[in-house]
Amino acid sequence: MKQRSAQIIIIWLAAIVASMLWLDKPLALWIESTQTDFSRMLGHWLEEAGKAHWILGYCIVITGIAWRSRRDEAYNHLRLFGAVAASGIIANIIKVIACRPRPPLFIEQSITDWNVLGFQMDYMWNSFPSGHATTGLAIAVAGAAAYPRAKHAFWIVGIAIALGRIMLNVHYLSDVLTGSLIGVVVAEILITLKR
Repeated sequence: MKQRSAQIIIIWLAAIVASMLWLDKPLALWIESTQTDFSRMLGHWLEEAGKAHWILGYCIVITGIAWRSRRDEAYNHLRLFGAVAASGIIANIIKVIACRPRPPLFIEQSITDWNVLGFQMDYMWNSFPSGHATTGLAIAVAGAAAYPRAKHAFWIVGIAIALGRIMLNVHYLSDVLTGSLIGVVVAEILITLKR
């Protein structure tokens, strides 16, 4: 199983590099030219749904309710909380270090050069990786583990949150792929702690 996981990560990393080299800019330009009011509205709705505070608050409430009588359920929600919180912190640290300009800076001002180690907190320079994609895929993996019967719903919601960032054209595809990888890896690590 570890060899298969390593192969998946290598393929995922190759997809990130390929996206940076050949897909990010053309896709951003295409999205800019084809955006509609509906796609922007849907993207903003997914943006709100993908804010970490919703799932973190939910996990705290359910953990508090379940702690005394349903300890396994409480621990599942603590793992979900940990997956979203830890992966989000990692993504935010990388954002501030990487300082990649977002697609609007490329489209409007032709700015594409990263300011690595620029430690900028400016939203327009925090494109890589996507924090929403990180949260979305952490929710997909850890949520599916906490609620196995609803695993498909968690995956649909998680992937939709990630794709919403591309739909709004606030992240490049490689940003979303990288954030998704962080969310999956951190969630998988926390899930394996219960075994």
